[in-house]
Amino acid sequence: MSKKIDWEELVSRIPHVIQVKKTKCEVCWIDDFKDGNTLGETRFNPTQIILKAGQTPKEAFSTYAHEVLHFLSDEYDAKLTEKQVLALEKALIWILKPGNLLKEIK
Repeated sequence: MSKKIDWEELVSRIPHVIQVKKTKCEVCWIDDFKDGNTLGETRFNPTQIILKAGQTPKEAFSTYAHEVLHFLSDEYDAKLTEKQVLALEKALIWILKPGNLLKEIK
């Protein structure tokens, strides 16, 4: 029987900087975006992933994963559309689910 995803634990593991190839990307948290609706944003000059604080752990990690996918798309010139990023974000849950795609560590 597989366990549930521990979203709080995953959020606690979000680093302040990620690196893909030679590009480093700072991960920052802010209180809110100007429009009051945005949950996350990937910026490319400087390279940053900006996340809105105060989301539920599941929302926060999903937002982080979503923005990482945008960053990866840019780094690898994949040209993923927003629809494709949203689909991959949803698929990521199945990758993260303990005991689903990888055996659990004992």
